[in-house]
Amino acid sequence: MKTKIFNIKFLTLSVLALPVFLGLSGVSKAYTQITTQLDPGARGANVTNLQSFFADNASIYPEGMVTGYYGGLTKAAVNRFQAAYGFSQVGRVGPMTLSKINSLIANGGWGDSLAPIMYSSTVNTGNNSATFNWSVNENSSARVFYSTNVVTINEGDINSAGFAVVNGNTAFGSNVAGTSQQVTISGLQPNTTYYYMLVSTDVNGNVSVSNVNNTFKTTN
Repeated sequence: MKTKIFNIKFLTLSVLALPVFLGLSGVSKAYTQITTQLDPGARGANVTNLQSFFADNASIYPEGMVTGYYGGLTKAAVNRFQAAYGFSQVGRVGPMTLSKINSLIANGGWGDSLAPIMYSSTVNTGNNSATFNWSVNENSSARVFYSTNVVTINEGDINSAGFAVVNGNTAFGSNVAGTSQQVTISGLQPNTTYYYMLVSTDVNGNVSVSNVNNTFKTTN
């Protein structure tokens, strides 16, 4: 299992002005190629090899269970993999998905240890909402941490694939990874100042955090 470069239990990022880049350690591991297409309900060595490969990427397969049975958790992991690499989320390992998986395996698996680069962030506010837009240089998922107080975060557990918020709230973008990020927060109080930070997580679980405890104010 890959580990994060930083091993911080609690971190208050109220004074940092620059983005924070976190990554996996870049450990290589030998995986076994998948030799056939797979459907939900399948059993056997190919399913075991698929699960073993996915289990080393928490953003794809957070449960990490290697059972040799292609059940609902494996199907959900295949869906995440397909979304991350721009394939239709059909939940089966068809020819395109199989080719991509085997290509990654042939090149050492989840070898990317570089966090996504975030840039061009904007925020547009209303009286009870705020919409954040930013860009990244690789397919990533998007989150915004926000609170009326300074936001505190911790390293998070394996399922969060990066930082989790200690105080305040989390808003998510689309569940499809992309390079154009958008997160909308609703239910805010009018004429109120909020602290926030932007979080992008790439398909290998590398995390970037930007706009650390910047503020926005909703309108009247």
